[in-house]
Amino acid sequence: MHSTPVEVVGEGRDRGGVVLVGEVCGIDSALRGWAAALVNEGFFVAMPDLWARYGGVPQLDSPDAVLAAVARLDDGQAMRDIAAAALRLPRGRPRVVLGFCIGGLYARLASATVPGFAAAVEFYGRVVYPTLTPQKPAQPLDLLPGRTCPLLCHFGETDPIAPPHHVDELQRRLAAQPIPSLVYRYPSVGHAFMNPARAGYSAEASTLAWARTRRFLDEIID
Repeated sequence: MHSTPVEVVGEGRDRGGVVLVGEVCGIDSALRGWAAALVNEGFFVAMPDLWARYGGVPQLDSPDAVLAAVARLDDGQAMRDIAAAALRLPRGRPRVVLGFCIGGLYARLASATVPGFAAAVEFYGRVVYPTLTPQKPAQPLDLLPGRTCPLLCHFGETDPIAPPHHVDELQRRLAAQPIPSLVYRYPSVGHAFMNPARAGYSAEASTLAWARTRRFLDEIID
């Protein structure tokens, strides 16, 4: 099967590298905006196009279509695509994986299944799958024991994709591990609060979450 295309930005930046994974809509203007923010922080950024092997991003014109698209993505293949994208990052510098929505979940999964990352940052990924399938063969929580790097997570407290009781369980399991983790919750905020193009966008929560992310990366990288 063909290799996944990777969009790279930040040539010449040598602070470190970030594999940046987007929402179900893939590499869009919002993701490129966050890539530019990371480049401004001194990072080289690699964005894998997870939809390329599926013929491109599918129609996402209804909630059911979005759920069907997420279900179609193969978790194991996504981890291989993220690992391949990491190889595009500068050698000899720290590597980070950061993602939003399904990309946020994949950042968390990569922290436990893809070696070589110095840190992982998740924005509002799903914590529990409603059912397991060949594409989603394991519950994300059950993969946490493999985690090899510090993890930062951001969740909205009114997000139906990652409801509070699921985040409670994630936080409990992370707290039982020796590797550092941080979980931030944002009151009265729902899903996709980092994306200006989405109805759930919150400028206040987005600004705070990004400041916390920058501080986390400063502590890990520097």
